[in-house]
Amino acid sequence: MTQANFKDEWLNKAFQLAFFIHGERGTAKRIAAAAMDKLEVASNAQFKRYYYTPTGRAETARATRSRVSLNDLQLLQRLVFVESENFEREKERAEKTSEKSLLIHFIKHLVRISLKRNSFYVTLAVSRILHNYGTADAMEIYNIVVQDPERVHDDYYYRSRKGVLMKELKARFDGFLETVKVNRGEERFDFLAEAENLTPTARNCLKFFTPWNSRCALPEKFDPFSDIIKPFYFDKNDPDEEHLTEVNRIHATLHPNCFSRLTEALKLPSSEEKMEIPKFMIKDRTANFDDDDWNEPPDLTGDELAQIKAMLTAQAESRRALSANVLRVVADGAETARINLEETGAVDFDLDESAELIEVRVIERDGDVVLATHLLSFDELEKGGNTQTVVLEGGQKVSFDFKPEFDEYGEITGLKCAVNYAETAWQKRLGLALRRTRFALAAQNWILKPALTFGLLLLALIAGWIIFQRTGSEKGQLANSSQEPNLSPGILFPENSNTRKNQEVANKSDLPKNPERPKPFVEKELKRDLATNKKPETPEKIVPERKNEVKNPQDQLATNKRPVKKENTDENGVLRMPIRGYREKEGITRNGRPFHGKPLGEIKQIYIEISGDIVLGNRLRDEISAELQKATNFIIVTDKDQADAALKVYVRDEADGDEPEDKSVALFVRLVNSEGFVVYPNLKRVSGWKYVGVISKLPPRIALDLAKAVKGKK
Repeated sequence: MTQANFKDEWLNKAFQLAFFIHGERGTAKRIAAAAMDKLEVASNAQFKRYYYTPTGRAETARATRSRVSLNDLQLLQRLVFVESENFEREKERAEKTSEKSLLIHFIKHLVRISLKRNSFYVTLAVSRILHNYGTADAMEIYNIVVQDPERVHDDYYYRSRKGVLMKELKARFDGFLETVKVNRGEERFDFLAEAENLTPTARNCLKFFTPWNSRCALPEKFDPFSDIIKPFYFDKNDPDEEHLTEVNRIHATLHPNCFSRLTEALKLPSSEEKMEIPKFMIKDRTANFDDDDWNEPPDLTGDELAQIKAMLTAQAESRRALSANVLRVVADGAETARINLEETGAVDFDLDESAELIEVRVIERDGDVVLATHLLSFDELEKGGNTQTVVLEGGQKVSFDFKPEFDEYGEITGLKCAVNYAETAWQKRLGLALRRTRFALAAQNWILKPALTFGLLLLALIAGWIIFQRTGSEKGQLANSSQEPNLSPGILFPENSNTRKNQEVANKSDLPKNPERPKPFVEKELKRDLATNKKPETPEKIVPERKNEVKNPQDQLATNKRPVKKENTDENGVLRMPIRGYREKEGITRNGRPFHGKPLGEIKQIYIEISGDIVLGNRLRDEISAELQKATNFIIVTDKDQADAALKVYVRDEADGDEPEDKSVALFVRLVNSEGFVVYPNLKRVSGWKYVGVISKLPPRIALDLAKAVKGKK
């Protein structure tokens, strides 16, 4: 596929996604154009300006064998989400939106704020906010998705992270949503009791918002407790290589068909049964655009593609000719800082955990011009500081530096940010240095003597000569490479055997003939030009999207089962697995605050708290109570207020047996003191035990393990 075809395909995908959200052709074109323009100058995109040809250089049609960066496609998808929000809010303020539109906006924003983090947040968003699965169920879903028990956190962590997403959703839809308190004080959005007519809309949203060019890696049938699902299992040392694995995990959680496979494997209620459609506080509850167009977004016409590409080229030419004086740093549409280039080339500022898109804009008379962008990925930032740089058409170099701040759970709470601007062309670099010198001298109000003036001029000339000498070899290399096509190393194109024979040089008449600085491309012109069809051209043939080769999902299961340590499975076939997560040490917490309540060695009275399957739970409560009284000195009480600690047991029926004693059950067990601190398990970074086995064999094992833990504390 040639460069032009890639451009057409990506613009078309962006247009279709925007059309699905808004149902309006003009709005969708503007969103697609703005998203592609910001991708072109994104510091964390692997490809740069794959269609832009500098003035005086021809572009050949020769293709090169290589690959397309999936990361760049997903950056474009996220940029469409970002660019869409202003149009959404405009409709909402004008009360020109319907219940269906608000639902699309809601799910889009939920996916957007979770995608910028990682697959854990996506799983949490889908299972705990859009659906009403319990915390233990969400933990099991994520356990399959991540394929690593050490990364499955405890239930407190799930509740606290759900609170983060709820907070951002409430801020976005303030005035449209209300929250209610449900079981044990959990906060949820008020939802529609009857929402069958909107459930298909929600499922279509999840399909459209699933990462582009990803596929379902889940087999139709698998054992969630023993099978290793290879596309989800990451066993390499370099965390930077985990991106593709993360995409597979996110797809499995977002795409409704794949999510159904997860819930079916765990024998959970269906997603249709557990889905909760938010109840929006609006008067009009009717659709505002055609369902057929909504389900099947149209393609861009050839004229529309040519029009958008011409605008993007004009924007690139505008950046090339810019001579900036003042830069604006904008975070999610709000100005955060300014850089007066006559004084400095850098600025520092702080951002909170809700930030997503950082833009550097040049202030022009006719409006701002986007110079560089950075789309934040918190999954990458959790690995530590991050610096990204983009060099633009005119030689401007913009660097973004981010240093994350973490809370006691290792979550990012804020960012220390810096933006640096520099010129790489020696003429502009020297001119900028002279401007700053002149500004500094004027600010100091110095009266220079002639000798000092001559010395400064001589110093500037020497500096210019040194820069010229250093850049001479680079300039020669650029001249030698000017005959090569303007392909980015980040995008590799499949080779065609006939390509070399058919390569054509672009017609020089297509290149700008006016050497003067082009007028900056601004939002007003974008709105005006997209409203009309200027410069119609012969429609270009759009190459249909090439689907990824799909392997048999059943082949994605590893031939070997998930390794299980022998000491975790006893002679009765009971399997015990740790639930990984942060727990408090006895005597002191991780952040230095003192531990409250009794430690494990001082607990005398226990209350057994059952959740999940109540029928099986009532039976297990009696059996666990009897076994604990045999194996330990605990006194089992029926009044929770009298207890020193609660043994919390979540029960789930795994499979039906011929007899009640043959039932396979999963239990999640931990001991929490009266102040809410986990005192058992008493192992580092283990917040609970998961037991899987025949129901009659589980109570003795639980009592035996707890007795051993107590004995070790005395």
